[in-house]
Amino acid sequence: MVGSKQPQPIFLSAEEADSHCRAGASVWKFASTDNGLHLDVVLVSIGEETTFGVIEAAAMLRRIAPNLRVRVVNITGLLILKHEGGHPNAFSHEDFDALFITDRPIHINYHGYPDEVKRLIFGRPNLHRISIEANSEEGSTTTPLDMMLRNRVSRYHIAEAAIKDGVLRNEKVRLDMHEMLSNVRHDIVKLQEYISWRLVSIQIMLTIRLLLMESIPCIGMLAMRTELNFET
Repeated sequence: MVGSKQPQPIFLSAEEADSHCRAGASVWKFASTDNGLHLDVVLVSIGEETTFGVIEAAAMLRRIAPNLRVRVVNITGLLILKHEGGHPNAFSHEDFDALFITDRPIHINYHGYPDEVKRLIFGRPNLHRISIEANSEEGSTTTPLDMMLRNRVSRYHIAEAAIKDGVLRNEKVRLDMHEMLSNVRHDIVKLQEYISWRLVSIQIMLTIRLLLMESIPCIGMLAMRTELNFET
């Protein structure tokens, strides 16, 4: 059971979630283009924050790349990825191909280490079409968005991967690929600059607070209590 400290969006009803978890994976039609039919690329999410990233990336792609056709797949049972017969929960070749299609690029966004997924999918056919982004141990604990940007699992990196994969089958996307990728990469840079500025400003505020507490303890404690909205 994975819990969260913050309220989270609900994407499925209780009945849909029950069916989805029994299956181990399913197409999330509400986040896909044309309910996941006639697709150019498959976006796969495994994990909490990475799932939010994929859903937001799919919404972003509908705005910036309306000609790109995306299928969104969410996985709750990792062992479905094992080759047929490799585990009781492993998908048959037919089930695997029905979910992921046989000849479309697959981009997996995983809340873990990439080698874990690589070991699971070993033995599946056409692995050259699968790309995996996951934890690369970049950065320290800051904010979820900052960590996702540093590890290339953010909505922007997912959108970038989808556009690059989509051009393999969609000429309309190829025409505007450079402009779309330039805009996405620009957004990544601006976000990183903003986050860096915010972190520096927070560090300065904390330093000032500590100096106040050391030099004038009463004033320092009053400043801290006021900022934390405690009653004095």
